[in-house]
Amino acid sequence: MPISSALIALAAMTNISSMAPVAPVAPVEFATFSNSMLSDSAPMICLISQSTQNSIAAANKPANAVVPKVNTPAKFGVKGSWRWEFEGSWMNDFDSDNQLQGAWYASWFLIDNFSFDFGPEVAWFSQGGGNTWGAGPAFMFRWHFFARETWSIYADAGVGLMFTGSNVPPAGSSVNVTPRIGVGASFEVAPNARILTGIRWAHISNANVADNNDGRNSIQLYAGISLPL
Repeated sequence: MPISSALIALAAMTNISSMAPVAPVAPVEFATFSNSMLSDSAPMICLISQSTQNSIAAANKPANAVVPKVNTPAKFGVKGSWRWEFEGSWMNDFDSDNQLQGAWYASWFLIDNFSFDFGPEVAWFSQGGGNTWGAGPAFMFRWHFFARETWSIYADAGVGLMFTGSNVPPAGSSVNVTPRIGVGASFEVAPNARILTGIRWAHISNANVADNNDGRNSIQLYAGISLPL
């Protein structure tokens, strides 16, 4: 073969070799890019997933129920507390004269177990010389000096002003003062409700503001109920 023909054949083979298929590069580069993107976005995906879970949990969590405020009455004898007391009593002067009385007091505890009680009193006087009605205001101080959870022993003292339809006693006047002092006990009979009962020395006279001051001393037996105001 001539040399020129050999050179031409060699050149042709070289061109064919250079045209051989080349391994694809783009897919490798794309895969590398995709892996890089996934690696970089992983923290963001985790944050979005966690936020979504928190939102779902919050949506499924029941709303906190609003608990209504209940005004529970203060325990008996607590400083600053108020109570009602309804009281009925019978008095006798150790002779023939009697007195029936009803009272309605408001009790305010100035300090623990020490109250100031005040309110109206209404009375029926059965006496020689003419029966009569009477009414007027009164106040007392009461000290529960031996106080327990459901009962107490106390002492009380006070005074009232009584206006009557006729003289009491018959030789006295129709306007009188009514001092009293005594002891008693309270007993819880229901939640925050107490029975009070006791005995008092009770006096009625006009305190020498009239010409005649025929007073009367009586023993008073009473019972009542105390309820939170």
